[in-house]
Amino acid sequence: MDASVAWHQQEVPLPVRGRQSRAARLWIIAFVLWIASNLFVTGVATLATWEGDASYRRMADLCHWDCTWYGSVVEGGYSKAPKANAEVNWPFHPLFPITAYPLHKWFKLSLHGSVVLAGKLELLLAIYAFMLLLSDEAEMTSDYYRAGALVAFNPYIIYAHAGYAEPLYFSLIALAFYFARRSRWIASGAMGGLASATRLVGFLFSISYAVFWAREGSWRSRIAKADLGRTIGLLLCPLGAAIFTLYMYHLTGDALVQKHIQVAWEKVPGNPIHILKLSLLHPHWQRVWGVMVIASLLLSAWLVKLGKAEMGIFLALSVLMPVSASIWAAPRYIWWQPPFLYAVYRLLRRNETAWLTYSALAAGFAAFMIVAWFSGQNFVV
Repeated sequence: MDASVAWHQQEVPLPVRGRQSRAARLWIIAFVLWIASNLFVTGVATLATWEGDASYRRMADLCHWDCTWYGSVVEGGYSKAPKANAEVNWPFHPLFPITAYPLHKWFKLSLHGSVVLAGKLELLLAIYAFMLLLSDEAEMTSDYYRAGALVAFNPYIIYAHAGYAEPLYFSLIALAFYFARRSRWIASGAMGGLASATRLVGFLFSISYAVFWAREGSWRSRIAKADLGRTIGLLLCPLGAAIFTLYMYHLTGDALVQKHIQVAWEKVPGNPIHILKLSLLHPHWQRVWGVMVIASLLLSAWLVKLGKAEMGIFLALSVLMPVSASIWAAPRYIWWQPPFLYAVYRLLRRNETAWLTYSALAAGFAAFMIVAWFSGQNFVV
């Protein structure tokens, strides 16, 4: 018997002792990994200041690019009219800055520090939510640590520590899938609705929700089971995006202003396959991102083959949708998707050598991205 398999079989399953529930144990594991993730990012950021052009002295120094846009929403709400050079914060959905608002307005933290801290705290929830999503498949304590580590040491972990909406979005989508698997339809729809208020692609969970629903028996049984809770859950899925669109119409007179402002930012929606083809013809980072997109699409097909069509479809659409506008943000839409990390977990979970290899590569890549972040490299945006 392979030594790694034998070692795995000798482990003790995650226990439930007395009042210490499984949820409590998962929170403990999540907290340990969260602390480790913070130490990793802080350590690499500090080392970056020794040799490079990085400037890192306090937590708020992590705030760059989109973080400042979210900060502008926290500070003064959404712009009512375009400013010079199309500098408006309309493309940034409201739920993440809402979570940073109390830190700034009530606890009087600095604006950028509040946005960064909000993202960091939501990383803790993201780790927990992902382990919860895998709770039907993880058997041992090590399984949970490994699953959580995929989030805590994501190759693009910098986005969880720099005031971006990625960890909040990731948490909500993971919880939406978790609740749908347990037929807790209203809870699932509520998570989907909140995700659509966090990032535009969140509304795509409506399709996954429908796939869950359609999977249950014949069409006659599905009609018979079309109770109020299921219907309410489905209607909740896109509600966050719908409310934000209506608010934009009230504020600016243009319900699609988010889409229209992208033109000023040179992001015109097109054929994602054509954009992917062009990225593969370019050297360096665009080709790397193109390969990542192809890998994500292959994993999407694999998830469908595994019987996880709701995850595979969601992953494919949530990657192709942003790629249709630009290849530049592709890594954020790939590595911060629960179905993508779920597929990675399924590929690695029974192979010790693969886990070690992946962990080394992921940590090295994450460290490189942190240094690039503080050095002002725009390919990290």
